[in-house]
Formats: sequence, C-alpha cells, structure tokens
Amino acid sequence: MNAIARLTLSFACTIAALPVAQAGEDFQVRYNLAGSLGGEIFAPPDLQGLTGGIALTRVDIHKITGNDGKRLTQTLPGGTVALPAPTPAALYPSYGPITGVIDARGSLVQWNLGLAWLSAARYGGGRLALALNLPYGIKKQAFSAQATTPALNWNPAVPAATRAAVQAGFDAQVQSTVAALAAAEGGSVSDIGDMELHAGWRHASDRVRVLAGASLVLPTGRYNQASGPDIGFGNFYTLRPAAQLVYLPRHEIALAGRVTVGLNTRNRDNDLRSGNWASVEAAAGTMTRLGPIGVHVIHAQQFQDDRNNRWGPSRYRSTNAGLFWTTRVPVLDMVLTLQHMATVQSRNAKNGTYSQLRVSKSF
Repeated sequence: MNAIARLTLSFACTIAALPVAQAGEDFQVRYNLAGSLGGEIFAPPDLQGLTGGIALTRVDIHKITGNDGKRLTQTLPGGTVALPAPTPAALYPSYGPITGVIDARGSLVQWNLGLAWLSAARYGGGRLALALNLPYGIKKQAFSAQATTPALNWNPAVPAATRAAVQAGFDAQVQSTVAALAAAEGGSVSDIGDMELHAGWRHASDRVRVLAGASLVLPTGRYNQASGPDIGFGNFYTLRPAAQLVYLPRHEIALAGRVTVGLNTRNRDNDLRSGNWASVEAAAGTMTRLGPIGVHVIHAQQFQDDRNNRWGPSRYRSTNAGLFWTTRVPVLDMVLTLQHMATVQSRNAKNGTYSQLRVSKSF
C-alpha cells in the first residue's frame, strides 16, 4: 500500500467522527417556535364543545449554531500518517487539529390537523379540555462543511518529492471526505410527524383565562439513524406540562404568558437522551376593527445536559420574536390567524424564521 493509500484509510477513519446533524433532537426541541400564543388570547370565556383546525407552517433554517452562538464547528484531534513499510514510525508525518465549519440550510412545510374539545360541565370552576394534533411535513435540507487542511510536519530525512506527494494526497482526501460527509446529510423527506395528545383544564372569566395541562408527544414520525433529514424527532417520548395565563385589563387589550417544561425519555434507537428543557412565551395584543394584532416572544432552553451525545452537553437555547394577527371570516364562520417568528439568538440550535397560518372552526 503506497503512502497516499495509507493516508486515505487513516484519515477516513478519523474524519468519520465529523457528523453534521446528530445532536440531541437534531438541534431542536418539540415545541412550536412559530408561537402558541396568538389572537386566540382574546377567545371568549364561554368556549365549549368541539373545535377543529388546520395549521400550515413554513420554517426556513439559515444556519445551525454551536455553543458560542456562531456557526457550528467540529474540531478533530491531530494525528500521524503512516508511510509504506519498511519506513520506521519515526519518519511518519504528523498533523495538528482539524476544525470544520458546518453550514446548514433547509426548509420545512408542515400541515397540522388539530381537534380540541371543551366540556360543557364545569369541574372546579373550569372546563376539561382534550386535544389531538397530527402533523404531516415535507422537509428539505442541505449541508456543507469547510475545513482547512493542516500542513504535515516532516522529519528532514524524508525526501522532498515524497513530502509533496503525500501532502497533496492528504489535502485532497481531507476536502473530499468532508464534502462527502456533509452532502450525505442533505436530501428531502415527507411523512407523518410526531403526534401530540393533550389533556387540561380551562378556567375563564371576563378578565382572566387560565389553562393548565400536559401534552404527550409520541414518536410516530419517520426517523432513521442514517444520514439525511427526518420528519420525526426520534424514537423517544416527551411529556410537556404547561400553564398559561391571559389577563385582559380592558376588553380590547390582552396580555398572556405561558410556561412549558419538556421531559424527554431516552431515544431507544441510539441510546441518546436529550436533556430536559423549559420554555417561556409571552404575548401582548390589541383588538382592532380587523381583529387582534400583537407581538409575541419565545425563549426555550435546556436545563439539563444531553447524555451520550457526541457533540457533548449540547444545551439547546433559542430566543424568537415576532408578530401575530387574527381575524374572523364571516362567510365561513371561521377564525384565521397569521403568525411569524424570527430567531434573535441561539446556541446549539437551528436559526431561522417560522411562519404559520391557522384556520379553526367551532362546531
């Protein structure tokens, strides 16, 4: 085996440690970053019965951030390149650490079918709530990675011609391997996503509306450990207790807040356990002739390290802000809501924009 062939084998084994999307939950959490507080914060206090709705969400990802908030990087340790026998190991060239910068872009178009039911009877002054949410998504992503090939450190006894040939082969192999690994993460997929089941309790008066409950997210979405995009988040469950408070100081002004905790089980496919997380969401709106309009903010953050994650603790953090508008469509007796969010800052997370259109109707 010649020097360049040995180099190819050696470096291919080393660079294989550079995955581009295998962090906890693929640098995301099971939460609607388009916002769950919209014009519905003005919903009347006497809601009951069955409500059905369809939501269309468009997500555009511009980058994935690392622990420093900048584009994700991966550093591989230095090593040596074996030369053909009978060359002694003392003459093998060495190289320093290799840092790759990962550039990720993608889009998700997702349809969500939702059904919610509020009891007519009151329990403890409020109504019981049950809901189901089933998504169907079309996801596309493209990755690229840039890595500067380090210079090989040689023993002066090695001929210059050998040095030049091995260095050229080393550079070519580094660049082609990095490019191939990044390209393997690209592609598109469409399928049913992870189903959510919700149970809760809603108390509403003229000025105050309280909602408390929990959602269970099931791993019904398509997920594969192999390279490439996935619709599902992984083969694990997430329990999401949540509490929401809406206050109307005047009938045309609404202030709302929501706290959610995400408790994850272990991914049974790869033994990775994504750390538990919490989110805080706030919204403020005013009623206009065309319906409620307002602003909303979401901050989601892991408070527990990932376990068995090759990226390390990889604690997710993302802050997003945007606008919402809700109006009633009289002819169809339906409610339409438009929401938009953009990432303000993030760490170990996908950074992008989130737009959602929701249509709902009570029966």
